[in-house]
Formats: sequence, structure tokens, C-alpha cells
Amino acid sequence: MRMLRAIYNKAVMAGLARFVFNLFHDVFTGIDRNHKKALDESNLKEILTGEVKSLALKRVQLMAAAMYRLCGMPFVDLQHLSLNSVVDGVLKYNRQKTGNSVNIPINRDSCNLIKHLHLSNIDLSTESGYRHYQSLLRNFNAGLKRLADTLGVTVHISSYTFRHSWATNALRHHVPVEVISSALGHSDIRTTQIYLKGFDAAEIGKANSKVCKCLNVK
Repeated sequence: MRMLRAIYNKAVMAGLARFVFNLFHDVFTGIDRNHKKALDESNLKEILTGEVKSLALKRVQLMAAAMYRLCGMPFVDLQHLSLNSVVDGVLKYNRQKTGNSVNIPINRDSCNLIKHLHLSNIDLSTESGYRHYQSLLRNFNAGLKRLADTLGVTVHISSYTFRHSWATNALRHHVPVEVISSALGHSDIRTTQIYLKGFDAAEIGKANSKVCKCLNVK
């Protein structure tokens, strides 16, 4: 609904649609902060490293692994990835969605993984290129569902799962939110905070114990 509202607003500005006052007034166009898109570490490990025999599912698994290892890279940016953008061990690219520049250190294993995937650059500015990309995205999400079913993972996953999972796990390993935001290519740290899955009471309790320990307070 947020996307539909944005498209409608652009159409109004371009004179392609009639302005209707408060058209989206009674429609929820916010973000459900209770909807958890990140996988826990056990399910994530199974999806990325579980044994599969199908070559098609193995490719889906490798693409998911590449997205996660490249700091939660979106599927669309993965499709435009080129190793020619690697300079002195740093992958430099601009996000397709926002144009924001992102710099990610990349090791030999990640480079080999990208080479193995044989990704082809897609021109989204053309109708045929956009349709081809949408087909790739649909097939990838369908492949993720089959991969999850094959590995016995019952939670819903999609192309964005690995982006949310990377951000959440980075926070759990005490990576500053500012660093996470930069790695994701966000312009506003508030966008990053929407991605981050909340901590449960047990984790908060552990953190509180550590903070209070310095004062000898139990």
C-alpha cells in the first residue's frame, strides 16, 4: 500500500491521475513493527548451508548466501553486481532503489561465489529488462519457498529476509546501528531501526545485569 500511494502521488504530480483528497486516509500505509522478517540463527544457518540435491535449489541457496554475506544486499542490487567494482578489496556500488553509495570489504570466497553465480546485468530502464528482472525475482522467491520446504524450515522467507536477518544479527553482535545503516545503504537511520528485530526480555535482562555490574548492583 505504501508503494501504491507513492505511485499515485507521482502520477498526480505528473498530471496522469486525478487528485482525490485524503484518498489513503483510512488505509494503513505504515510499517507493521511487530512483523518479524528476520530469521533466527538456527533457521538462517539451515537455509544457507543445509544440504540440497537439486541444482536449481542449490543456486537459490548460493544467491541467498551471497546476499547475506554482502551485508544484506537486496536482490535487485545483486543482479547488477559486477566484480569490476571491486577496488583494493572493497566492493563499491550504488543502490538501485536510492542511488546511495555503499562500500563493502569483500574477501576471496565472496568473489568466487559471485563468479560462480554468473550474474547478468539487467537494464531496468527498458520494459524488457524490467520484465526480466520481475521474472527473476518471482522465480527466486518461489525457489526460496521450495528450499525452506525441503529443509524443513516452516517460517516464511523472501528475498528481503536475508537483509533483515543480516541487520538483526549485526545488532545482536553489538555492531553500532550507524555502521549497520551505512552497510545497508540507508539515508536515514530511522529506516534501519525499522529493520531491526526487537530483543526479548531475557536478552534485555542480561544486558541490564552487565550494565549494573560495574556498580556492584545486582
